[in-house]
Amino acid sequence: MIRPLKLGHGSGVEDDSTAMSAKILSIIYKYRLTKAADAHDRWVEGTPKFLDIIENFVRQAKSIQMCMPAFPFKSANKVYKVLGTLPDRAEEAALEYMNTMCAEIKAIYSPGAKLLVVSDGLVYNDLLTIPDREVWAYGQELRAMSAKRFPHIEFSRLRQLVVIDLPEQLDEVTYVANATNFRRALLTQFGRDGLDVHKLIQENEDTRLTFCGHSRFLTNDLRYIFPKRGDLYVTFLFSHSLPSSFTIFSTLLPIPYRRTIDSFKTPTTDTLHQQAFAAAIKHNFPDHLRLSIHQSTGEHKISLSLLPTKTSYTTPWMCAIAYSADGTLTSAPKGDFEDDRKYQLVHRAGRPSHFEERSASELTALGEVIGNELNRSANGGWGDKAINGTVAGKGKTGGPCEYCGKATHAVERCFDKHPHLAPKWVREKIASTTTSNTTTMKTTTGTEGKE
Repeated sequence: MIRPLKLGHGSGVEDDSTAMSAKILSIIYKYRLTKAADAHDRWVEGTPKFLDIIENFVRQAKSIQMCMPAFPFKSANKVYKVLGTLPDRAEEAALEYMNTMCAEIKAIYSPGAKLLVVSDGLVYNDLLTIPDREVWAYGQELRAMSAKRFPHIEFSRLRQLVVIDLPEQLDEVTYVANATNFRRALLTQFGRDGLDVHKLIQENEDTRLTFCGHSRFLTNDLRYIFPKRGDLYVTFLFSHSLPSSFTIFSTLLPIPYRRTIDSFKTPTTDTLHQQAFAAAIKHNFPDHLRLSIHQSTGEHKISLSLLPTKTSYTTPWMCAIAYSADGTLTSAPKGDFEDDRKYQLVHRAGRPSHFEERSASELTALGEVIGNELNRSANGGWGDKAINGTVAGKGKTGGPCEYCGKATHAVERCFDKHPHLAPKWVREKIASTTTSNTTTMKTTTGTEGKE
C-alpha cells in the first residue's frame, strides 16, 4: 500500500515553498513503482534529497524539470511479447499516464512540470539485435504522439547528451548513419577507464538493480531471433564471478543465442554502456529530478510505473495492454491475451493496437461459433473461428470469407486456410476433438473387422 508523504518536525512546513514541494512530491509518489517489499522504506531515505531538488524550482517559481531514461524500442520478441515494432496503445497509455502526473502538479502549482524522456534506444539496441532504423521509427512516432496530445512530455535529442556533429534537423538516413558515432561518443566522453564493473555491481545497489532489470528479459527477448538446433543446445549459467543474485536462470539455449546473451549479460558490456549513459544524463541535466523505470534504492532517483496496471509489466515496450469491460487497464505479453478467449485484438489505422474484453453477448456468440466448428472438425474440417478477430454481429470482420464462405471473418483470418493463426487454446481443443474422433473411428473399424 502506498502511504502518504509525511514531513518530520523541524522540516519547515511553515515555509510556503517547502510545503508546496512536499505536495508536488506527494503527487509524484502516487505513480511510484511498488514491486519491492521494502519500497516505502527506500522512498523515505531519498525524500529529503528529492524535496531539495523540487524546492529549488519552487523558490524560483519555475516549472519542475524531471528526466527519465525510457522508451528505447519495442522488444525484440515480436512473437510473444509485443504487437509490432512501432508504438501502439500501450505507449499512448504510458505517455498519457505520465502527462496526467504533470497535469496534477500544474493543478496545484501554476508553473507546472515537464518530463523529459531521454531515450536509451541507441545505447543498447545493437546488443539486442534491434536495427538503428527501427529505433528511429519508434522514436519519431512517439514524438509525434507527444506533440499532438501530451504537452507536458518532451523528448531529448542526441546532441543534448554528447558532443557530436549533427545537423539541426535529423532525418532517418542521417540518424542511422550516425548511430555508431553516437555510441562511440557516449563511451569516449562519459565512459570510465579502468572501471571494475564486477566490483561496482557488487557494491552499488542501484547499479545492481538496473543490471538485473536489463538482464532478466533476455530469455524471452531473444528466444525467437536465432534458429534452435538441438545439437547446439548447451546448459548456460550466469558467470560465477557475479554476485549470487545473478545466477537467475539455468536453461538450455542454442549456442548463437547463448553467445548473444553472453555479450549482453556480461557486466563489462552492459554496465559500461549503462554507466556512460547515466553519467551523460547527470552531466547534461544536473538539476532535473531523476526518475527511473527500474527498481532502485530510492536514494538518487524515483522509480515510477509507466502504466496504471496491477501486473509486473509496467513498461509499454515490453508488453501489450488490454481493457476490461469496465475500462480497467491490464498489461501482459501479447501471447497471454491471444490465448485468452475473453479478449479480442483491436486494430487502429490498420495496425494492431491493444486488446479489449469481449462483451457477454460476444462471448456467447463466440461459444456458439466454437461449438459449431468443433462439431464440424469431427467430420474432418478445421473450423472457421474468427476467434481473435471479431465475432459475427460487430460489422468489422470483412467477411464473407472467400475461402470457406463464412461471414464471420475475412480470408486472411480464416483458420481453415491458415490453421496456424488459431489461438493456442483453440488448436488444443481441435486437436483433442480430432484425436478423440479418430480413435473412435479406429475402434469402430476394428470391431467391424472382427465381426
